[in-house]
Amino acid sequence: MPSPTPTPPLPTPPRCEVPHFAPVRVGGIRTRWRGPARRRLLAAALAATAAALATGLSHDPIHTASAPSARPAAAPCGGW
Repeated sequence: MPSPTPTPPLPTPPRCEVPHFAPVRVGGIRTRWRGPARRRLLAAALAATAAALATGLSHDPIHTASAPSARPAAAPCGGW
């Protein structure tokens, strides 16, 4: 329950100056991945992509995608 009389706001502290300093520059991703390490990373990514594509492809995509099912439809559980 709020108090019936409003309380006066607390005094704010005096402003203080923030010292000026030069911005901190840290080497980004471009400076870290140079030369052979970057090439190895790219080669590993390409190899992983090729392996994923090779395992996901079927040997006969035309017949497997459009051919109807060879098994007949299952009968309902009630035997109707």
